[in-house]
This record gives sequence, C-alpha cells and structure tokens, in this order.
Amino acid sequence: MTNLRFHPLINWFGLRSAERRHGPFDLVLAQNFSSSSPQGVVFIHDVLFQSNPEWFGFKERLYFGLMTLSARFSKSVLTSSDTEKNRIMRHNPHLKRVVATGLGMPGRDRTEDEQDAVAHLTPGSFVLSVGRLNIRKNLTRTIHGALESGTLSPEAPLVIVGEASGLMNDRTEEILAAERRGDVVFLGFVPDAQLIWLYGNCRFMVFLSLDEGYGLPPLEALSAGATVLASDIPVMREVLGGSATYVDPLDVGEISRSIKRLHHTSGSDDRASAPPGLRPWSSVLAIMREEASFHE
Repeated sequence: MTNLRFHPLINWFGLRSAERRHGPFDLVLAQNFSSSSPQGVVFIHDVLFQSNPEWFGFKERLYFGLMTLSARFSKSVLTSSDTEKNRIMRHNPHLKRVVATGLGMPGRDRTEDEQDAVAHLTPGSFVLSVGRLNIRKNLTRTIHGALESGTLSPEAPLVIVGEASGLMNDRTEEILAAERRGDVVFLGFVPDAQLIWLYGNCRFMVFLSLDEGYGLPPLEALSAGATVLASDIPVMREVLGGSATYVDPLDVGEISRSIKRLHHTSGSDDRASAPPGLRPWSSVLAIMREEASFHE
C-alpha cells in the first residue's frame, strides 16, 4: 500500500519500498513507469508519443515522456510486439535491453451466463468498432467509409464502443446526421459482459487504427469468432496474420469497398490459421521469467 497518487512516483518509490520490506525479489515488474529496484523490469505498451507526437497533447507527451526517462534505469524493457520493440529501440537507443513478450488471451469459450446482450441490437446485423476515441483510432475515416458503403441503417448500424481519450477529431455534420438517424451508434464504455456479447454477435468488426503497439480488440474479436477488417499496418500483420482482411486506413474509398464486400460475405470466410497473437498467458509469463534471470 502507498499514499502516493502519481503513477510514476508509485512505481519508482512504492515498489522499491515494498521490496525493502518484503524482499529480496527476483523480479520487480512495473507497468509503463519503472521502479528504482536493481531487479526492475518495466512493461511499456508503446511509445507512439515519440513516433507520432501530433496525436497527443502537450500534457500527454510530458507525462508519457517519464516512461522512457525512467526506463533507462530498468535492467530490461518489455513490450507486446516486435513492431513496438523496434519502435522503442529506434527512438531510445540508450535503453539496455528491449524484449517483445506478446499479450495473453483467455483460453476458453465464454458461456451465455458471462454475456449480456445489448437490447436494441439484433445479432448478426451490426458492424462493430472498439477502442478509445481519439485521433489515432481513425474513426472519422472509418465512419465515412461505412456510410459511403451504403450498408448502414438503423436496423444495421455501425456500433462504436469506447470512451474519449486524448486528442479527438470533431464529428462532421455527416456523422452527426448519421447518429440522429441511428445509422451510427456510440455506446461509450460497456462492461465486459456486453463487450463479449458484441464481439460474438457482430456481423464483422472494423479496427482501422493508424498505429498500435499491439491491437488487442481485433484479436479479442477473432477469438470470439468474428470476422475482422483491420488496418494494413505492420503490427496488425504481425498480430493477426492471415486471420483478418486488411485495408489502407487512409483510403476512405477502399474502406467503403471493403465494408461493402464484407457486408455480403461475412460469416462465409474460412480462416486457415489462428492469429499469431493468440497465445496463452503462460507463454508471456515464460518470457518474463527469463528476464528475471537475465544478467548482463
């Protein structure tokens, strides 16, 4: 327990204090902000604020900058993908060691008792988008592409799940009109039980982010049996492999054509292999344990 309320300070001082009281520990694992422990390892999800600062406000960049500043004191940095590992190393050559671990997924099917249907949505009728609402998630192009496809209606809407986070694009008049008609539905935050139901009952999922450290929502959708339309960017190819359909996230016309095509074919595709990113937590933990025993 700690009285500190600032995440970087909690990790830097609080974890070190716990180690002194209860240690020694083989490994002190922190998220985003390093601890001051000599056994400290930090997991950093991404450094997109370094590669694409235009997607972040000044306060966000200042706050996130503490991640890479403190990371130089960790014996190693963990991240979720090889794509992100390369980005971290490119922008932070001073770091001692960077290792990609992947992220784990639940290894079982969800029962009906663990799902909560969204009452006004008909199973198999809606297109789903999941993620925080900010510039990087590319929602303006996604929505305009979906509208241009001519496949949306109040009975078959584009359903967007997620809360506002960071810099956002303003909603265009066309998007506002689509909301009023019911062609586009913003649900905001939904509990896990509803999210599981949405993944399993959508016609297909679109995830057209401009960039990611990993991209968990489309992997969750695939694990629930959904068809996925994803951005044709390196990290999505790495994580989803041949299990998704890809589209240029900057090309509204191509997005529109892909959505129209999936609208008529979704549910009939036969994915040949499981996505590379679909792995159990045990494999992730095995890599972390290796880092606990790593010595320079």
